[in-house]
Amino acid sequence: MIDIDNMQEGSLSEGLSCLKGIKYIVSDVDDTITANSRLLSTTLSKMEKAKENGYKIILVSGGSAAWCEVYLRQWPVNKVIAESGALLLYRDSDGQVCYKDNPNITDKDKEKRKHLLSLIDRKYLSSDQYARLYDIAVDLKKTPEEELERIQKLSLSMGANCAKSSIHLNIWFGSYSKVNGIVSFFSEEGIDTETIKKESIYLGDSKNDEEAFSFFPLSVGMKSVMDDKESFSHLPRFISHFYGGKGFEEVLSLLVERR
Repeated sequence: MIDIDNMQEGSLSEGLSCLKGIKYIVSDVDDTITANSRLLSTTLSKMEKAKENGYKIILVSGGSAAWCEVYLRQWPVNKVIAESGALLLYRDSDGQVCYKDNPNITDKDKEKRKHLLSLIDRKYLSSDQYARLYDIAVDLKKTPEEELERIQKLSLSMGANCAKSSIHLNIWFGSYSKVNGIVSFFSEEGIDTETIKKESIYLGDSKNDEEAFSFFPLSVGMKSVMDDKESFSHLPRFISHFYGGKGFEEVLSLLVERR
């Protein structure tokens, strides 16, 4: 790992040895856990090992509610916060998958989203737009730069929030975000903000993780962050040596070693 402040090798390893109280691995998904849209078998194995060692894995994704339900059902994770903080997916005491909406979402927000969605050509939307409950995802690969700028300007003029990931421009209405979702859903379980910060490590790969990099004292960016570091106002505390899933694996290995 590289210490982003001092650009020194090995600093994360040394830092983790002093931080014994980490309980929560909070992570983005696309190009943080996955590599080129695929989950590697080695990454899955590292996640299993981390959970066996007592860590709780919380995913925070801009992905659709449907994709996030797949993560909860198929991966060794405890909870998933979907659509950039819009809703929480979890299992109840009987093991059934449940959805909980972010309390900041209003009926007015839903109507604004519906109207904006009608103004965007469907050919530019993510293939899983039909499975999204609260946000709009514009596919970066399918959308020319000029059209992307037009959509973003239109969205902002209507009061929407926009965040660009490695694959989508996510657009939503309402006073919530990835960090707001984390804080809101953790607080419902009686876990306050300072405890979240003290007991968590956050992992991400792109601009839509910037708020979380600023919020969490212990944060790790995948190597891709350094490729675009000039665009960040808040960089993560550490940088992995690797992109995507391999970078995620690097962090989990260090955590398990020091459990």
